Amino acid sequence: MAKLPTIKRILREDLPDAPDWIDKLLYPVNKFFEDVFNALNRNLEFVDNVTGQKKDVTFKTLSTYVSTSATFETLEFPRTLKRKPTGLLLLQIIQDEDNHTPIETAPYIDWLDENGTIRIFLVTGLVASKTYNMRVLLF
Repeated sequence: MAKLPTIKRILREDLPDAPDWIDKLLYPVNKFFEDVFNALNRNLEFVDNVTGQKKDVTFKTLSTYVSTSATFETLEFPRTLKRKPTGLLLLQIIQDEDNHTPIETAPYIDWLDENGTIRIFLVTGLVASKTYNMRVLLF
């Protein structure tokens, strides 16, 4: 991986023979250099810099839920990405209770993009008749 450059600014003193208008150009150029340097210096934010759609979904599992699609009520939400997503990443899923109850089985999400509507057909690893708050990222 390439290292960041050591030069972060262009000073007026670096350009002694430049015309007077160069002063007006140096501020925006240096501001751009600083912003890019700071972002690339381990300050990139995933949500701000990667095309994706973050979505929070609250749902309740059916009383007959046993981690099969036949017992899961399909969840739907519109896609706002300009293109069809290549993946859906589960960021967080928690049971909506006063006391935190850990999910003891790794959840898996079966989903599909159907003409701009994201359909979640199954989330495994949950418990019947419980309400969950789930955050996913389409990318």
